[in-house]
Amino acid sequence: MAILALLLLTATASAVAATNRIVGGADASIETYPAIVQIEYLNSTVWSHGCGGNILSPTYVLTAAHCVDEDDPMRIRAGSSYRETGGTVINVESYFIHPDYNKFVFLDADIALLRLEQALVYGPSIRPVAIYAQGIEVPDNSAVVFAGWGDTQPDGEPSTILQDVTVYTVSYEQCRRIYGREVTHNMLCAGVLGVGGKGACFRDSGGPLYYENVLVGLPSWHLGCASKRYPGVNTKVSAFTDWIVANAV
Repeated sequence: MAILALLLLTATASAVAATNRIVGGADASIETYPAIVQIEYLNSTVWSHGCGGNILSPTYVLTAAHCVDEDDPMRIRAGSSYRETGGTVINVESYFIHPDYNKFVFLDADIALLRLEQALVYGPSIRPVAIYAQGIEVPDNSAVVFAGWGDTQPDGEPSTILQDVTVYTVSYEQCRRIYGREVTHNMLCAGVLGVGGKGACFRDSGGPLYYENVLVGLPSWHLGCASKRYPGVNTKVSAFTDWIVANAV
């Protein structure tokens, strides 16, 4: 299995085996997903959760580009199962948005790096994530796991505790038939087609989609949360591994 843990291991693709509370999820512990962080935004005098992120190193977090607030301060909260409380809070010093990101073209290259003002201290609830080497693909119809604090339904409220839920990858060809040309090879689609009721929702953006404990996707966009007709569309992390390694130093 070609993974970067983080960030410098490589292998061959042949080793790959056959948006507050996530919709349809269950309570989870931060010790199960120690690489996930909350991204909080300052609105007047109040900090609030808005996106998820993923620890790459003591000073870098990976998230979706559309989660970057270019006007107001951002900070991350690591090591807590609970929304907006506990854990370690560190301000974001700077950010790096992928140069191909275009928010007007269905969020292609929707990926960004956040540099922290000070280093995280690793422990049982704060650990770096593993990612695949450039170009490694997840098999179609594979079980993958979302985690986050996003809304429980499109018009719902965020969860106070971390959630996780299992869905399945959808082939590029099928996802493109559903959405059209907005889907690119930089994206990874996942959901429970024909059934629905499980998936990421608002405020889960930028958090993790895991395949066998490896970060493979960042929730990016969708038509309806946990829809039975429309899978969620995620930034495919392995399409950007070289960029991540080159910039998260």
